[in-house]
Amino acid sequence: MKILITGGGTGGHVYPAITIADELKKKYKHATILFIGTNRGLEADVVPKAGYDFKAISVRGFRRKLSLDTLKTFGVMFKGFFQAGKIIRQFKPDIIIGTGGYVSGPVMMQGVLKGVKTIVHEQNAIPGVTVKILSVFVNKVLLSYEESESFFKKKKRLVVTGNPVRDNFSNLNKEKCRKKLNITKPCILSVGGSGGAKCINDSALELIEKYNGKEVQIMHVTGKTYYDSFMKSIEERGIVLKDNIMVMKYVYNMPEHMKAADLMVSRSGALSLSEIAMVGIPSILIPSPNVAHNHQEHNAKVYEKHGASIMVKESDIEENTIYRIVDQHLFQEEHLKIMTANAKQLARPDATRKIVEAVSDLMKG
Repeated sequence: MKILITGGGTGGHVYPAITIADELKKKYKHATILFIGTNRGLEADVVPKAGYDFKAISVRGFRRKLSLDTLKTFGVMFKGFFQAGKIIRQFKPDIIIGTGGYVSGPVMMQGVLKGVKTIVHEQNAIPGVTVKILSVFVNKVLLSYEESESFFKKKKRLVVTGNPVRDNFSNLNKEKCRKKLNITKPCILSVGGSGGAKCINDSALELIEKYNGKEVQIMHVTGKTYYDSFMKSIEERGIVLKDNIMVMKYVYNMPEHMKAADLMVSRSGALSLSEIAMVGIPSILIPSPNVAHNHQEHNAKVYEKHGASIMVKESDIEENTIYRIVDQHLFQEEHLKIMTANAKQLARPDATRKIVEAVSDLMKG
């Protein structure tokens, strides 16, 4: 069996794709799996590291306003469309699986035109433009939330599966993770998603300034783009980092870092929330305001409603806002236990299995 998987740009599209690939490899041991993404996205780095063949095509996202740049984007998209067609002709996949992002559009449409079986997965409660367009043409649409069904006309194609989370987020031992990472004190993990986020970096800078050298440990992930500027800000403030502070560009073993921490500061993308639920870590969520349909705020409200998280809008953050919330909750052990239990209640541990079942059903049909 030959399986082609496409999706990229951010971890929210890439990691579900890898998770699905891993599970398919378990079921179909002799399957050949190929990923298509872009050289600019996270997939170009993490997919080969995950052990899968990777090919890149040209693709760009559209700006919402019509301009000369929009025409250039059309040109790039057409180029990517033909590149995808060439790869599909050479690889001859039995099925194409898309996990969203602009790159999945031309690949999936080429698959549809060539008569290849196609299936697309949507991670967010409010579907992205690419997935909504593809839903008209593909064989099956997999959803992470029941609420998403109202956005699609062809209901018979819909299957609610949940959001796939990598196996290494399950069955982690907190004490072993803390020992491996040398965590011995109350610990905060702050991360702004795969690309980083300025407002979370700014909040982390305040946390570091307050807790540097104190009986608290901080693990902060800046994102590769922001690392140099973040370290420059540390220097400009005259902060000499003590042993209790750990600043990283990127983390490949994120499950262990999440399990070792006591409280997490994070964006509220669909994948991040699924991972938070699977690990069961209390969280302070700062939704990105720069996403379509404000879906991150919608996601965060669900977790806050269930008592798993505290949501803070980016527009409401003032000096020391996040520090005050962290200081109020980090040392309340019983409260954190309740938030942990509430987060675990939101986990969908069978999501990946359901997705593979849907793929298998389509292959049989």
